[in-house]
Amino acid sequence: MQLTKNLEHTMMQNKKPVILIVDDVPKNIQVLGTLLAKFKCELAVAMNGQQALDTVEKVKPDLILLDVMMPIMDGHETCRRLKSNEATKDIPVIFLSAKTETEDIVEGFKLGAVDYITKPFIGKELAARVRTHLTLRQTQQTLSEEVHSKNKFFSIMSHDLRGAFGIITNFVQLIQEGGDFLTTEEKEELLNDIQTTSANTLDLLENLLKWARSQTGAIKFSPEKLPLACIFDEINRNHTNIAQAKEIKITSSTKEDIEVYGDRNMILLILRNLVSNAIKFTQKGGQISISAEKAEEMVKVVVADTGIGIDEDKVKNLFSIDSKTTSTGTANEQGHGLGLVLCKEFVKINNGQIGIESIPGKGTKVWFTLPAQSLADDKS
Repeated sequence: MQLTKNLEHTMMQNKKPVILIVDDVPKNIQVLGTLLAKFKCELAVAMNGQQALDTVEKVKPDLILLDVMMPIMDGHETCRRLKSNEATKDIPVIFLSAKTETEDIVEGFKLGAVDYITKPFIGKELAARVRTHLTLRQTQQTLSEEVHSKNKFFSIMSHDLRGAFGIITNFVQLIQEGGDFLTTEEKEELLNDIQTTSANTLDLLENLLKWARSQTGAIKFSPEKLPLACIFDEINRNHTNIAQAKEIKITSSTKEDIEVYGDRNMILLILRNLVSNAIKFTQKGGQISISAEKAEEMVKVVVADTGIGIDEDKVKNLFSIDSKTTSTGTANEQGHGLGLVLCKEFVKINNGQIGIESIPGKGTKVWFTLPAQSLADDKS
């Protein structure tokens, strides 16, 4: 049941699996195509091993159903070449063969096949095995992408941390070695730079730790009914001084009775990050609004600003953990790009979605949704 759900989820994401059928008998291909139609997959066909290798170069399949006995190049040689190629070695191969001798089956596994189905095959058995290996393939690809993304992310973070501590060290060294030559104003400026860099680095570390805890499940999720008006009031109070320094007006509007079902601390963190970003990228004298409206079973919260906006090519990467998409604020505020990644994680934990709409030079709207009530209550 779970395997079917995983495959259905894949289809919903418009990532149809591609299955390559390699068989020299047209009737076999027709039968396999009919059986595989239930998976809503893309099918590719080859009549021999060489055609299969040529096809794989053009369309990298998620699974190969490979006949053993074929002209020009048999299945064993085809599999051997696939597994010796770095670009194709991870594609799962299922052998289809009328050979039932143990040594033939063992030979198939030695060559790197993930399964071996004897002909004539049973339709339900073949479908079950295909479903299993497609799901395993999807899981493997997802894990591989996550590992790659997180490795790149930590590389970026370590670079930022080294850079920040390097700046602090250099400033301290300037004060220590140039104490007799620096003016009072110069020393004051260096101390301010140290304070600002230290604060930004602390913010980076705190967000990094929160994100790491969310990935390991160490953060406790404690959802409850929450009135949004009270949440908005707290956010306004926390950001009053920063906003006033840039003469930015923050307003919030929501009906008193609008409630969401979520984790208070996570929702506050989401809004703090979004409002802080809005202040950072809004010019002096600008405006920021926080609003909410209920739509069926969800509540949509919007943080909108009249700031500098975001280029379209950057918007798509703002929530990506492996993309460093940061900019300097309108008052030269520094950022590290981790805040929005955290927002996405915590919105997801709270069973919501998040998105951005922005027009360069006119402003940005960041929205996220939260359940209006417990999902368990909704199901009952």
